[in-house]
Amino acid sequence: MRRFLFIVLVAALVAFATYRYMRLAHSGGPRRVPEKYTPAGVSKIDPKDVQILSALDAEYSRIVAAVIPSVVCVTTQRRIAESPVVDPFEFLFRNRQGRPRERLQTSLGSGVIVSREGHILTNHHVIRDMDKIEVQLTDGRTEPAQLVGSDEQTDIAVLKIEARNIEPLPLGDSDEVRVGQMVFAVGNPFGLSETVTKGIISAKGRRAMADSAVEFLQTDAAVNQGNSGGPLLNLRGEIVGINSAIYSETGGWLGISFAIPANVARRALESLLTRGRIVRGYLGVAMQTLTPELAQQLGARGLGGALVTEVFPGSPAEKAGLKPRDIVRKVQGRDISDILALRSRVAETEIGGKLALAVLRDGHEVALTATIEEAPADLAARQQPPAPR
Repeated sequence: MRRFLFIVLVAALVAFATYRYMRLAHSGGPRRVPEKYTPAGVSKIDPKDVQILSALDAEYSRIVAAVIPSVVCVTTQRRIAESPVVDPFEFLFRNRQGRPRERLQTSLGSGVIVSREGHILTNHHVIRDMDKIEVQLTDGRTEPAQLVGSDEQTDIAVLKIEARNIEPLPLGDSDEVRVGQMVFAVGNPFGLSETVTKGIISAKGRRAMADSAVEFLQTDAAVNQGNSGGPLLNLRGEIVGINSAIYSETGGWLGISFAIPANVARRALESLLTRGRIVRGYLGVAMQTLTPELAQQLGARGLGGALVTEVFPGSPAEKAGLKPRDIVRKVQGRDISDILALRSRVAETEIGGKLALAVLRDGHEVALTATIEEAPADLAARQQPPAPR
């Protein structure tokens, strides 16, 4: 009898221990004593004290919400041939050429919709030599893109998609952009879509590359790989530039970014759409950088300006009365710092447009007017400066 009671007691203890274990397992462990938690009350900042900041915050959000749907991600692909793979059996018994091998290269960039017909501005270097181009909209749609035209010199390319319910952004007047004004850069850095950064215009008339035909807008808005082709926007949501390049020793953003001015992009867009190619203005002179020695010989104060070394027969320059040894100091009232600045002013002018030139000739100011014509095919060869003597 005692042995029976002992067995029953042990069984009861085992059953109770099992029950307790199962309860603890399902309850997550021993019952925890609640921690005392006293959350913060109302904010210490009275909304009335930050009304201006709150208004700015709301306005920033409205700008971003308005422009984001017009910015797209550009995805490109191309196949690159590599050294063929040689199979030892085929090499010995069938053929000795091996099997061709290809590698698929992909890259990302940005773009902005500029027409209701689906035209998109981006950079030439984003789509250069690519076999396939696709555009992803902010609503998730992916559309195949047709390359309408591209120009390496201005680094502008125009794409087109067939898509409904798209909203273009207007192109602003980049000549009216002021150093210090606030701007927003929108794009897809590192493939992170719909990214917005804020900064100011740091400088105008920059040349990111020594041989660039474009005088860039410089900004400190954060621009990184993948931002290329995206818009630089003013506070009205107008495109004032197309983000194109950064200055960096590491490959990342260092606070110096460059954008193609909107007026340059607009002229490239219209030229590609109407003529299928870029049409540039032509003055018809060969030029040389003004050195201190030349400035002294010609009676010029300072080194600003472009020295005319040759005037081509029948050119707008000849018709306007320009002569060799003239120094072009201003165009349309704007100072000309060097020969590249004069080339940019001429290239930006519409065909048939008139340019008011302020010229220094034999130490005297002379006012001339040139009517710009379309640049001939061999313009680059004509404009090469002569070798220094």
